[in-house]
Amino acid sequence: MHVEVPKSHSFKEFAGEYIMIVVSILTALALENGVHRYHQSHKAHEAARNLDAKIAVNIAEVHQEVLDNEAEMKRLKHLREVLLKDIQAGLGDKDTLNHVMRESTNRFDISFSAPTLQREAWDVAVANQALSYMPQDQLQRYAKVYARMRDMQATFQGMTNSFADLPAVADTMSNLELKEISPQALYRTFTQMTFVHESNLNNMRALEKVLREEQRHLKLAES
Repeated sequence: MHVEVPKSHSFKEFAGEYIMIVVSILTALALENGVHRYHQSHKAHEAARNLDAKIAVNIAEVHQEVLDNEAEMKRLKHLREVLLKDIQAGLGDKDTLNHVMRESTNRFDISFSAPTLQREAWDVAVANQALSYMPQDQLQRYAKVYARMRDMQATFQGMTNSFADLPAVADTMSNLELKEISPQALYRTFTQMTFVHESNLNNMRALEKVLREEQRHLKLAES
């Protein structure tokens, strides 16, 4: 900042010019600080808008995954019931497998789906420090939501890997198409798949509930 030394000939003139310089400096600093605060507020608002948008996208994705997994679990439970009924009735293996194939309309794919849960908006807000400009209560809510999504992603992955032997399930489906499997082994595979679906489905329902509740709280805080 360039400051000229007053060239006044009297103390009164010097004092007046000095005060004007000080006022000019303070005004410039205040304007600079105001611009800086506005920039921070704009940055925090932009980050919040992006975070809210991703939360809405994730809620829609989780809800759709809930519907898809409910349909898949319903299908698996029906096939289990068909198998169990034929096994208990003493129907022959060949007839039992043919019955299951008819009931499944020859669909033997494996579907363990889970939401991707986008977190890019959070990562960007961390990288550009926009989160540090938010009110503390707002920041804590966003942190809670995105931490829950991160933890749930790990849960989905761990649940599938821990309780579903995917290579063995794939072999079972192949053996079923070739009719080289016993109804009892197929029943156990369907039971395993149903358990994984049911566990993941419960977690997805809980996650959807949390996301919707936090979304509502964030909107109330902004209004």
